Amino acid sequence: MAKIRNANPKSSSGGYKRVFDNEILGKLIQKIQSTVISNGNELEKIIAEQSKLIKNLEEFLSNCYSKDQENGVFLCPKRTIKKSKYKLDKHEPDLIIFEISDNLKNCYIIELKDGDNFDTKKSEGEFENLEKYKNHLGSQIAFITNFFICCFNQNDKEMIVKGFKNRFSLEQVMTGKQLCDLLGLNYTSITEMRKQDAEDNINYFADQLVKIPLINNKIFAIKNSHIEEKDFYDFQN
Repeated sequence: MAKIRNANPKSSSGGYKRVFDNEILGKLIQKIQSTVISNGNELEKIIAEQSKLIKNLEEFLSNCYSKDQENGVFLCPKRTIKKSKYKLDKHEPDLIIFEISDNLKNCYIIELKDGDNFDTKKSEGEFENLEKYKNHLGSQIAFITNFFICCFNQNDKEMIVKGFKNRFSLEQVMTGKQLCDLLGLNYTSITEMRKQDAEDNINYFADQLVKIPLINNKIFAIKNSHIEEKDFYDFQN
């Protein structure tokens, strides 16, 4: 997991500042949002580092057709797709996985997500992009080709379907565990690895919050009032 303290957002924090009417707090929240985005990129990097990686898609497929390619499961990341003749502007998925055995050639086109809740418009766009790329690639290769949306941190496929407003069927969604099993990776090991920076993020966030005079004053006022502990968690409802 990425660290909040290392985030360096390039855009203005104006929107977050307006929410709180406080520039320092706005910048802190913006750093958190930037870290959330970085976590998704980091996840792809971790998976790529632990997989059998395809560096040249044309060469890989040529070897498959000439039967020079060994059996196994191979990962093609987006950057490699974009460099190939199989690119499709703005429709390339995050990952393509090729599964090869003596009697089977499967191709999994996958969009990888850390979260699983999207609005209806975004869900439709995700589905259309995957479908377009599946039709584009599937018509050019001799593989059984399907597409999937994978929510790495959600282990309930029905929750993924619900999160995408039922736009994807159960057969078109994939959990992080399923993705790791397909690639021969240890899902538990990867999730534990990503938790390592959580404690640092909590400490950094708390330290930065209490440095903001407005927040410090609020905390002091709460401490000196008779508000019960349960009232601190009203935001959960």
